[in-house]
Amino acid sequence: MNIEFKTFIDLVLNDKLDLESTMKAFNLIMNGSVSDIQISSFLSILQKSGVRADHMIGAIEVMRSKMVTVAAPENSMDTCGTGGDGKNSLNISTATAFVLASHGIPIAKHGNRALTSKCGSADVLKALGINIDMNTSRLEDCIDEIGLCFMFAPNHHPAMKYVGPVRQQLGIRTIFNMLGPLLNPADVKTQLVGVYSQEVFKIYKDIFSKNSNKNACIVSGYNGNDEISLEGENTIYSKLSGEIQFDPATIDIPRPINNEILGKDAKYNANRIIEIFNGKNDSFYKSVCINAAFGLLAHETRELNEANILKAYQKASDLIRSGEPLNQINKLIKFTNK
Repeated sequence: MNIEFKTFIDLVLNDKLDLESTMKAFNLIMNGSVSDIQISSFLSILQKSGVRADHMIGAIEVMRSKMVTVAAPENSMDTCGTGGDGKNSLNISTATAFVLASHGIPIAKHGNRALTSKCGSADVLKALGINIDMNTSRLEDCIDEIGLCFMFAPNHHPAMKYVGPVRQQLGIRTIFNMLGPLLNPADVKTQLVGVYSQEVFKIYKDIFSKNSNKNACIVSGYNGNDEISLEGENTIYSKLSGEIQFDPATIDIPRPINNEILGKDAKYNANRIIEIFNGKNDSFYKSVCINAAFGLLAHETRELNEANILKAYQKASDLIRSGEPLNQINKLIKFTNK
């Protein structure tokens, strides 16, 4: 047991953890000098008491200092969300990344294996035949050559090895779910970020609104979804449009059929991505199209009004029908397995 770290557990327990103490606590965690039991206690209590912006900023500073970075084109984009919504839905943000890449947007996708769900982005990409453990030195060539790369979180955040087993055993969302999208190794300037609650939405909105170098479309989906949901009204923020409420029904997208959205294991989820990219127009297809639509608008810094959303949705559908997203998958498989 690390006696020094016990102080930070007490601070969390008494809701007195500030920016400075967060940085000290995370330095100890990321240096591997804290026991699994202490890390588990710290993360669980912090989640229960409520993660604040100070906690996020402190943790980000420490983790960025230990990150393995990637050089990517200036206009690169990420679709990494927080996860942790408990919905066990299909890999919408990962499929969305391929649609955006098929439009010529450089995608530097950050992601991990499932920690609080059945199938994370790394799991589904591996099931598709993509080598997620490709040497990080090849990622810059990957995004330059084919316009897309996948940055497997453990390869870029080696200090996470000290918390990974704890997170898997806990099986609940923690501050690390919230941190993932803010720690893109390519330091992308544009992001489509889905978050799992209104509380996290407010923290993200605060962080991005204060950062003039970042352009984000932040989504708090209907009923706690961490992406734009077809089920009802979604809260969405961009710097240009501010905060809006959007229900896909307003542009005549039907309510989803639940079993067309629900994911299973990695092989099943991978097959479902191939199905929609081969033209199966179901609720998963429509969910990917509407999320890709907001990605297109974020990349082009366009206003989030109904007319623009509808045009972008139709563009996303056209991209899938063109076969180019499937081509992107095949190119990534080939490159990563050289």
